[in-house]
Amino acid sequence: MNRTEYTWPAIVIGAGAAGLMAAIIASRAGASVLVLETSSSPGVKIRMSGGGRCNVLPSHLETDDFHTSGSLNSLRNILRSWPLAEVRAFFERDLRIELETEPTGKVFPRSGDAREVAGALLRECERSGARLRTAFRVASISRENDFSTPQFKIEGASGEILYSRCLVFATGGLSYPKTGSDGAGMTFARTLGHSIIAPYPALVPLCTKDPRWCALSGLSVRARLRAERRGRVVEEREGDMLFTHRGFSGPVVLELSHHVTRPDSEDVRLRVSWGGSAGPAWDELLQTRGKATLGVALRKHLPARLASLLLGCASIDADQRLGGLPRETRKRLLEILQNFELPISGNEGFKAAE
Repeated sequence: MNRTEYTWPAIVIGAGAAGLMAAIIASRAGASVLVLETSSSPGVKIRMSGGGRCNVLPSHLETDDFHTSGSLNSLRNILRSWPLAEVRAFFERDLRIELETEPTGKVFPRSGDAREVAGALLRECERSGARLRTAFRVASISRENDFSTPQFKIEGASGEILYSRCLVFATGGLSYPKTGSDGAGMTFARTLGHSIIAPYPALVPLCTKDPRWCALSGLSVRARLRAERRGRVVEEREGDMLFTHRGFSGPVVLELSHHVTRPDSEDVRLRVSWGGSAGPAWDELLQTRGKATLGVALRKHLPARLASLLLGCASIDADQRLGGLPRETRKRLLEILQNFELPISGNEGFKAAE
């Protein structure tokens, strides 16, 4: 075997969105690139993202929307290195994908088909000159110290050996491990001397041990959610909240979930203002005079089952009339309506984390 035939200037491990982009950019710069992919069908996460529609980009980007346990300066530099307008131009001009912005602010391919995005990236990768090897599982990676030879030795599960002067890990994190993101890339990086910041699930549904909340499965409600650490608000967002058979999900829960899944989250609480900005001024509503009952008043603004549960949490009868509501009872219910602490017991883990 002639070792030179199996030497590559650059090898990218992983043919997801990051790996394909790395191969495209490196190839355009003149490098000879080989992409290794465990799956026989690259771009699995691309095709499943956005419910199979692929939410390619946001229409607006703020650095505060991104979080890291590492260096904030590095995160900002990464985001600024390729401005959002230029990224969108790459998809529309280079990949020839027609994009459209939805009212949510998310950008999707006009076709509504995530396979278009995966296919366009694969075609551009091939057009740029990069070579793709699928169904290639990397078994081990080692660094060679002899400067007369390439720097990295990559051994496949079948015994095949490749060499590379430059190595790019694009193996993904640990979310949706069935797609191939099993953490192998972090293991390889660690064996090569890198320090790894322990990952934790984020954009993940949260769980509760209280069956009363699980019984609301299928309900959706507008809510304003706050993450508080030792009584101080660290992040606040509003959006749709979904109840599941295990607990809580929906966009607003997923966006704040990282505050309670990170290793130092023991002092963090998630508090809810039900209805959000679309809801009534609860204090004014509870001081309304008249014969209407609390049950009827709350059901005008919240799903009936949720309204009943919240009254139960406050130990208040739904038939209690608004008029003449005792001050202490009103204060107790007001706390439940606009400052309720979600009873969180855990999360659904990497298998469900986005």
